[in-house]
Amino acid sequence: MSKDRSINALNGHLHDQLERLLNPDLEGEAIEAEIKRSKAIANLSAQIIDGERVINERARIIAEYAPERMVETLMPKEITHAGSK
Repeated sequence: MSKDRSINALNGHLHDQLERLLNPDLEGEAIEAEIKRSKAIANLSAQIIDGERVINERARIIAEYAPERMVETLMPKEITHAGSK
């Protein structure tokens, strides 16, 4: 399983699942299992996308009302403090 947690990776997983659903060789219990799996993936994907939406809205608000705080607020500490030891 991939450790890539990007939206692009999520998009790839969704397309992979779609390919599995479109497999004409799936029948009976196998197709039912894929449908159940697809529903679970769709639900989790919606939660991930909602989380990303909140992060983007936060960035927009900070950019609008406190642009001088963009780096300190949005960049991981490992990146912003890498040079200060």
